[in-house]
Amino acid sequence: MREREMVKFCVEREEEESEEGASSAAPKRKKLKIGEENNDNNNGISVILSDPEVLDCTICIEPLFPPVFQCENGHIACSSCCTKLSNKCPFCSWPIGYNRCLAIEKVIESIKVSCRHSPYGCDATLNYNQKTTHEETCPCAPCTCPIADCTFHGSSKQLSLHFSEKHLISIRLFRYNCPFSVCFDRSEPFLVFQGEDGLLFLLNNKKEHIGNSVTLSTIWTSSSNGEFMYDLVSTRGRSSLKFQSFTKCVKGLQEASSSTNFVLVPRHFDCTAKLKLEVCIRQSK
Repeated sequence: MREREMVKFCVEREEEESEEGASSAAPKRKKLKIGEENNDNNNGISVILSDPEVLDCTICIEPLFPPVFQCENGHIACSSCCTKLSNKCPFCSWPIGYNRCLAIEKVIESIKVSCRHSPYGCDATLNYNQKTTHEETCPCAPCTCPIADCTFHGSSKQLSLHFSEKHLISIRLFRYNCPFSVCFDRSEPFLVFQGEDGLLFLLNNKKEHIGNSVTLSTIWTSSSNGEFMYDLVSTRGRSSLKFQSFTKCVKGLQEASSSTNFVLVPRHFDCTAKLKLEVCIRQSK
């Protein structure tokens, strides 16, 4: 009798090569490429899954994960959709949510997929049902350069190197837990700070009718979930306006601009043409 082979599927989405490699976004194709994985005890196979949507719930279009249910006509749905639909199949009206589809569950559990941010440096290999959750917090998710007319895309680490090489004059180096002063035009949209560890921060500034709204964000990172405590202080004579908050983790200037967590420095508080602030970014120990 022929010895039974151990087969393991390894799936990754095909992506078109860009001229700049990891510095520009790569569009996803329709196919899933299932490549070989060579282990000491397993023999890999290579096939193409031409319709990756078969691995998604046909109702919510999210990746399937056990338990997966089917109606008597074979229509498949995730457990969450079964509950939301009161266990009634939307395709044929038969009951759904009582019979497990064990075959598709075994297929899903056997599939290993690479993160879609692999062109930007992520080497994680994940179970298919973990892919979406991982990619939402992946430290290699592409960030955009906030400098006007710069089209660079890359991970936060790549962006930090890009700034050091291409926009060194546009960044302000600082030390954590040490206050530092900045002075800029009220119409200046942002400033970029770089910490001792290379992390980048965006000080976003909006000129409002009654003053300036200012907030600080972290450019995408996995460190402390992207949250750093910070102080912003505006001083006028013997009076001061102090704002203390936590940074929001963003992937670009547009996302930072939409933050609702900001301090408003009224125009009458500092009537000069320049906005002067004392900044302190605190690193948790």
